[in-house]
Amino acid sequence: MQDFFRIQEGQEESAYQVAYASCKRRVTNLHYESRLQAHIDYNAKFLLRRVNKEEARQMTLTREQYI
Repeated sequence: MQDFFRIQEGQEESAYQVAYASCKRRVTNLHYESRLQAHIDYNAKFLLRRVNKEEARQMTLTREQYI
């Protein structure tokens, strides 16, 4: 990544804050998307039915089902 983007002199702190906020948002999104994918995978593998993301958002799984 450093090959493509360079930080201007004096902008290091601002760049760090932007990168931190971006990473925090992406990690949160990663957890949300993996939860949805776990619901979809569980339904496909164990219940033998197809579920889209809209349906998966309304579902809850137990700890044992996630594992």
